[in-house]
Amino acid sequence: MQTLNLWSIRLSTFGLALLAGLSLSYWALKWQNAPVVLPTPLTLPVVPRLDAVQLAQLLGASKPSSAAPAVPVNANNFSKYKLLGVIAQGNQGSALIAIDAAPAKPYRVGMALSETLVLHSVSRRGANLAASLNDPVLATLELSPPSSTAPAK
Repeated sequence: MQTLNLWSIRLSTFGLALLAGLSLSYWALKWQNAPVVLPTPLTLPVVPRLDAVQLAQLLGASKPSSAAPAVPVNANNFSKYKLLGVIAQGNQGSALIAIDAAPAKPYRVGMALSETLVLHSVSRRGANLAASLNDPVLATLELSPPSSTAPAK
């Protein structure tokens, strides 16, 4: 009877080891064929640009007059502005502008340069000034052409 008991223990141990091996093989094959899940790219919400004039009107400010600027338009009024650099990004961008002898400051499209002028728009090599973003361009500042320095021979 002892031999029967010994063989039943051996047989059940072999069966359990066989089941454990088959289970391990099944999960190993399942793990190898698992689809690769790539993380989804993070997308930031697009924040709409606020129009300061419309926001002011919404909060109760009076409508801005579309009259001509207080300063008469002529070439002498714009000679004090010097364009030193431009970063153009589609309809947006900024310009590095020096006014009179003051150090140059960066201005974004829509920012006021003086009481009567704003930076209307920028291009690859220029900046347009106007009384407001909704008004026509009054002056265009151009970057000076790049200096061509040829090496001496």
